[in-house]
Amino acid sequence: MHKDTDFTNPPRRRTGALAIIRDETGAVLMVQKSYKDGAFGLPGGCADGDEAPHLACAREVREETGLIIAPGPLLAVDYVPRNEETGATEGLNLVYDLGTVPSDTKIVLPEAAPGEQPELIGYRFVLLHQLGEVAGAHTERRIRAAVAALEGPSLHPAYLVEGRPVPSDAS
Repeated sequence: MHKDTDFTNPPRRRTGALAIIRDETGAVLMVQKSYKDGAFGLPGGCADGDEAPHLACAREVREETGLIIAPGPLLAVDYVPRNEETGATEGLNLVYDLGTVPSDTKIVLPEAAPGEQPELIGYRFVLLHQLGEVAGAHTERRIRAAVAALEGPSLHPAYLVEGRPVPSDAS
């Protein structure tokens, strides 16, 4: 039986907008979160309601690093299912290329609100062979796929599920 989609009340789905920013050596800028046990991840975050993902990416990068960079091409779309443990809703993470900056670029992490812990506690440029030392498996797969899309001959973004490529014949 065909079920019509109610466009006035669609299912909840988070939209994340993340940035690949590299230095002249190809190392990827990663930020260290005070939550998630101090894990490193890509700069970026969730789009607000009625905010285009590429604009959310630029806003989040500015808020998290102080860098004002316009997003370039979309490199990857990563579907992440609902997390039963944390209650996080399912979502799509869009990964954009924000180009290359010098390794000595000044990164300004956001200050904590009074009485609160800072959202971010550090940053570093990470070479691809070092990703496993600072990033979880899902984040490492996502970054590798996005960089491969950036460096490869394909003109299409990578389509991923939890950082794993989805074969084109998958159904």
